[in-house]
Order: sequence, then C-alpha cells, then structure tokens
Amino acid sequence: MRPTILAGNWKMNLSLSEATELARGIRDGYKSDSKKEAWVFPSHLHIPGVSEILSGTNVKVGLQNIYPSALTAMTGEISPDQGEDFGIKLALVGHSERRQFLGETNAVCREKVHFLLTKGWTVVYCIGEKIEEREAGKTFDILSSQIKEGLKDISSDLMTKLVLAYEPVWAIGTGKTATPEIAQEAHAFIRKEISQLFVGGDKIADAMPILYGGSVKPDNVKSLLDQKDIDGGLVGGASQKVSSYLGLF
Repeated sequence: MRPTILAGNWKMNLSLSEATELARGIRDGYKSDSKKEAWVFPSHLHIPGVSEILSGTNVKVGLQNIYPSALTAMTGEISPDQGEDFGIKLALVGHSERRQFLGETNAVCREKVHFLLTKGWTVVYCIGEKIEEREAGKTFDILSSQIKEGLKDISSDLMTKLVLAYEPVWAIGTGKTATPEIAQEAHAFIRKEISQLFVGGDKIADAMPILYGGSVKPDNVKSLLDQKDIDGGLVGGASQKVSSYLGLF
C-alpha cells in the first residue's frame, strides 16, 4: 500500500514571518490522523523557524536542495549534516528549475540521490519534460533518460527511501495542468521503467510513491489522486497559503 503524499515546495518565496505563519497554520489545521502525508520544503533560511514550529507533529520538513558531501569547503551549499541538525532527512533532487536554470544534469542528480540514500535520507527525485519535448513526441524518451541516468548503479535495497515526482515543465506555474489521463499515462510509464531497471523491480515499482507536480490545486487534486499510479502531489503555489494547502487534504 503506497502512501499518499502532498509535498509543498515553497521555492524562493515568503518572508520569514510569512513562512512561520504558514507553518503554524499547517500545524494547527493538519489532522494528525489524515491518510495523506504532509511534507513541506521551505527556503533554507526559513528551515530553523519552520522546523521548530513543526517539531513533534506529523508534518515532515525537507530541504529544496542539498550538496552530496559531508561538511566541506563548498561555498553557498548545504550539507546533509547541517540538515540533520534540524532533524531533517528529506530532500528534493533535480527539480525542473534547478535543471533548467542552474544546469543540474542527470549525472549531478544521480550523485545527490546516491549520496543521500546511502545516508538513510528520503529523496524526492524530480523528472519531467519541457513543452517543446512533449510537442516533439519525446516525453517518454526524456523520462527514460532521467530515470536511467539519474538512478544509474544505485542498488535495489536503497529504493525504499526514494520517491519520484513527475513534473511536466509546461504545467508548472503556468496554470496549465496535464489532464488526469495524461498524468496517469506518464506515471504508468515511469512505474514500468522502474520495474525494469532494478533487481526485484516489480516489487520496488509497486511500492514506490510517484507524485504529480504541475499546478496541483484543491479543485483538481481529487481527479488526479483517483488515478491508479498517482500517489500525491508536489505542490507549488497552492502550498504557500494555509487554506489552499489544507484544501488538498
């Protein structure tokens, strides 16, 4: 039985007071017995305040980005050791904005995924195609390469800590959403790719949560979650207000 996860990516948004107010609203409004898990990914500068507010709750706090190393001389980066100071062992890897604007390749993502999984972290590995790739009929080719190159030579026993997030780049922040059927088609393909990539792949694929990330909102979340292979959402704008985030549950 795969968990249903609604992961809020706050990106480079919100002031400190806004982020802590949002965290308090989620803490007070999220039902601890909910069948849907609540995960939030604040800006790094807001991690101390947000993690303190959500400490002791069932809401998980994660990092939006991380460097695959113990403490070292790498200006501007965040080490897993530093995340663990705040009780965090959850991170996004390969979000489309980092791929598109900051040059993160599948090889860079693979290094991060492998390092974090070996340290016992949970990783949300993001994949997805751009509009020109979809229009050229390359969606499945792009997804396949991101999966095979990003997860290359990672052992099967580490896969229990991996979550995949399918985010069609053309549906992020644009107001466009893949229809539930389009999203389901991509998710089913992703699950099949995972099943073929690892030893014991069918079992791994069946157990792996795959989130949909592309303008998920309270008014479309049910139709997406009703799909067989969609196990939750990686949510941007709707996760940055208490009412719309809690409306997903």
